[in-house]
Amino acid sequence: MPRNYSDLSPHDFEVLVRDLLQAELGVRMETFPPGRDGGVDIRLHHDGKETIIVQCKHSPGRRFPQIKGQLTKEAGKIRGNFNARYILATSALLTRANKAEIVKIFSGTQLSQEDVIGMDDLDNLLARHPEVEKANFKLWITSSAILEHLINSGLHGRSASFVDRIINHRKIYVHNEAFAAAQTILERNHVCVISGEPGIGKTTLAETLLVQLLSDGWEINVASADISDVERAWNPGKRQVFLYDDFLGQNSLVESLNKNEDSRLAHVIERVRGDRTKRLIMTTREYILRQASQVYEPLQRVPTLTTGKIILNLAHYTRQQKAQILYNHLHFAGLPSKALESLMKDKAYKGIIDHANFNPRIIELVTSNFENSGTSARNFASYFIGALNDPRDLWERIFEGQLSTTERNLLLVLASMGKQVEGGDLLHALTAYEACAHGSHRTDQHQLTRALKKLQGTFIAIASNLKLGKTKGSGIPGSPLTMVRFSNPSFVDYITGYLASNPADLTQIIQGCTFFEQAETIFQWIRSDRWLKGFTDPSFTESTPPRIHPWQRSPRLDSDQVDLLIHSMKRLVSASSCHWNDPHSGNRVTRKPIPIQSRHLEILKLDSPGGRSRIEEDFILAICSALEGYVTAAPWSLDQLLAVQLLEHLARYEFIESAAIQIRDTLAENLLTNATDPLEYQEIASLLDNPCLEKSSTSEDIEFRLRQEFTEFAPRWDRDESGRVNDESECEEAKLKLLDAIEKLGFAGAIETPFLDDRLQLLRDEIEASSNSDDEDSRNSEEWRGSIIARNISTSAPRPLAPADPIDDLFDSLTDR
Repeated sequence: MPRNYSDLSPHDFEVLVRDLLQAELGVRMETFPPGRDGGVDIRLHHDGKETIIVQCKHSPGRRFPQIKGQLTKEAGKIRGNFNARYILATSALLTRANKAEIVKIFSGTQLSQEDVIGMDDLDNLLARHPEVEKANFKLWITSSAILEHLINSGLHGRSASFVDRIINHRKIYVHNEAFAAAQTILERNHVCVISGEPGIGKTTLAETLLVQLLSDGWEINVASADISDVERAWNPGKRQVFLYDDFLGQNSLVESLNKNEDSRLAHVIERVRGDRTKRLIMTTREYILRQASQVYEPLQRVPTLTTGKIILNLAHYTRQQKAQILYNHLHFAGLPSKALESLMKDKAYKGIIDHANFNPRIIELVTSNFENSGTSARNFASYFIGALNDPRDLWERIFEGQLSTTERNLLLVLASMGKQVEGGDLLHALTAYEACAHGSHRTDQHQLTRALKKLQGTFIAIASNLKLGKTKGSGIPGSPLTMVRFSNPSFVDYITGYLASNPADLTQIIQGCTFFEQAETIFQWIRSDRWLKGFTDPSFTESTPPRIHPWQRSPRLDSDQVDLLIHSMKRLVSASSCHWNDPHSGNRVTRKPIPIQSRHLEILKLDSPGGRSRIEEDFILAICSALEGYVTAAPWSLDQLLAVQLLEHLARYEFIESAAIQIRDTLAENLLTNATDPLEYQEIASLLDNPCLEKSSTSEDIEFRLRQEFTEFAPRWDRDESGRVNDESECEEAKLKLLDAIEKLGFAGAIETPFLDDRLQLLRDEIEASSNSDDEDSRNSEEWRGSIIARNISTSAPRPLAPADPIDDLFDSLTDR
């Protein structure tokens, strides 16, 4: 299997060589990090003397003529210094004749041709010791076989940005203890929730877990819209792993959990927990997860969100691993030598590694953007420390000092559009904003393309492999599409703060809204705590409140801006959506349909009927009439949670309150007539018990019939489902669904589930019987491996050299390239 040795740093390469030699020779060897090593990278120290000396030369992709000079220089330094077996390992390509010449170059040392290890020899050793490749995770995850599997698995067509992100980040990856902890949680619960502060590496950890499972034969699926992506991709009996990144949204709960998603999410989590062929990995910011646990009752009943959670933080990175993260970014960034020298002066790199605000995303942003910063290379270290002292100032420098007016406008407009958008939609929204902000200036297609190219990487990601799917009135199917999204979520945090302190820019965006989603996104921003608190500060914890930045002092819209926002929402209530459905097969996408009830709800939320209503009565009556039409004609096609929220808001207006209650009664009547599932009975009960909608004689009659019909329905459903379910997961799901409805309707203890109970016990007995023999074999294997490892370590424990700081040695090599 071809390996990507070029993705390894010199330190990574030395660790790989050490592990291969330990496996091949059956001994434990010492590693010395790169630096002024005196010709020793790895050694075997035995009986008070050095018996093996290993020197590593990492020259991936090169041939002997290209490294001959380097080897000759190395031989001159060490000749006569060692009286031990000498091994030279290089990632260069070597022939037999090359090896013979290398032995001549190193005359005076105990180097034989057999001890000259080239790239082909490394491949051979890895084939002999596959466990070493697994242990050297960075080599394994970047192997061409894994990357080819990623690209050809069909995932690339569905989520090209996911695959591209893994490929682009492979060089800088650093393994840490959080991976093993997350693996354990995933194996035990089948569900793992990775939470933590922004930029700490949640998505990277999740993606690494996915690739690990991919190598073991699991099918990867990425949920990009909502939990329905998991439900659509679900294939019973097939080993599948699902990633739901930022499953509670990047900004606030408001933007994410809609369409009953809290209940559906809780349902899917429990379904995965009970299915041995499924795994679910979810990421979220920790403060949003805490909010969700308080706000959404269905999520409060999911213990996995607590017991199946790993909170990723700096404690998961040792000082050495933080040093390796910084080293990898610096090594692969191609920075000027003067910039690296500024970090070496007075060991300034230690100030970065030990900084309280150390954050992998900030490290990546500083190293990737420095050459465009206008800062002198000699001042690189102070620039770096300044970015860590106040990370928001880094965004400010880039946004206000390095970008053109068109580029800044483009980013402001893209942030207002909320999600991934199509290039033509972006241009349309950009020119509308420019008309309000700058009058005559209009960005054309050529200027947009040029701006996107400059912003790609640091700010945005572009997908150009997508085509228009079959959709009504959106263009010719098969037409190529370019989709644009933010590559760095932290920048959206900055935008919210920037607009909070620049009301003129915010007003122009509101006036220039071309899509309803833009006005909706702005409304979501001002409802979010982060509009005031500024959660972009990586040092934020429960005990350490975030600092309020000067440009974050305006937490709310003024009265005129609210009027403008309502006007924009009303003007765009029937406009096409700028959001797109992600492809579920192939690379074709379709524009999302207009969610008219959802838009009506956002308008009502923004209004203030408790004081002065900003919406005309005719418009409110039109909303009420539209809802009544849906409730009467197609109650089951209507999102019930959305309908209830609309009714709650409509009931606040006295002139229409009775009409809202009547619509509630009609909806409950229609739902009861067609109820065929415990969840549906439960939802009808919730609708009738809603405290915002007063009871009526009609609703009391419906409630009586609901309870009466349920007492007949529940035993029948218990019997029928016990005969339908085929595995433990399905049986548990069916039982939990019925028990929830029994409790909600007040029949706890009065109605039981005997058929499902018996079926569940039978299925569990079958599983236990089949797994006992497998568990015994696994225990025997682990005990044998453990004893071999213990013997190997005890028979050849090395004597340490004089203590030295390995981080200093690591960074010494930066300027020796």
